Amino acid sequence: MLFQQCRFRRGSERTVAWIKARYAKAGARVELKTLDNLGAWIVEAALGVPHEAKALEAMQRQNRKSLSSVMNTIV
Repeated sequence: MLFQQCRFRRGSERTVAWIKARYAKAGARVELKTLDNLGAWIVEAALGVPHEAKALEAMQRQNRKSLSSVMNTIV
């Protein structure tokens, strides 16, 4: 499964996260698995190239806690 890093906005909030590549389209509304349930985020931009989940997990192990966990999307 491919994941894409994206920049998101929700009101005045901004964040960057990895989501399933098929949802990484500018203007798409997605819900990120976060600590709150304050509603959907809007994809502002897809960044870089998609990566396989295993590659992201390897990067996370190498760079301990430098990447947020791969997040699930609810569409």
